[in-house]
This record gives sequence, C-alpha cells and structure tokens, in this order.
Amino acid sequence: MGFRDQPAYIIKMRAKPGKGDRLFELATAGMEKSDSSDRFTILREDDDPDVLWNVEVFRSVEAKDAYEQSPLADQLRDEIIDLLAEPPMRIAAHPYSALPKLPGDAG
Repeated sequence: MGFRDQPAYIIKMRAKPGKGDRLFELATAGMEKSDSSDRFTILREDDDPDVLWNVEVFRSVEAKDAYEQSPLADQLRDEIIDLLAEPPMRIAAHPYSALPKLPGDAG
C-alpha cells in the first residue's frame, strides 16, 4: 500500500466552554493508544482554544476499521461526545503529499 492509498480523516470538534483542555487530553490519548496510525496532528485554534482539528492518516483501511470498532474508540467517543458544544465535522480524505517524506512514501 502506498502513501496515497492510506485512508485519512480531518476532524473538527468544538468543546463546550471550559471543556477544551479535557477534549484535547482525550483526543491525544486516543491517538497515542490506538496504534492505528503513524501520522496524526492535533491542532488547537489560536482564536478559539475550544476548537480541535485532528488530521490522522491511518496505516491501512484495516487499521482504520479495527480502531473504529475497538473498545477504546467506543469509550473515547462517548466521553468526547459529552464534551462537545456541537456535532463534530469529519471529512474522509487521502494524503496527496507530505514533508518530510517518510520511508515508503511515493509522492
């Protein structure tokens, strides 16, 4: 599987006022524990610290599916949903390019 074949998500979540720190803790813990991706970036908006953006590139479709159906994802999802001020936005995507290039990247 090449770099451009790996499934990815771009996710935006807005925490309820005062809940941003907990949202970021849970999202970061989930990415570190999931073992489903080698690349993820969690961003915090400068003008609204309760807004989280997550860009995650999964190793494979199978790794993405395994994470989404895992007990960890279920546990995090329930707690995260309780922190949100509005429904999350999730966009399915695939990588086009990235720097620095990692071993096995072909584009």
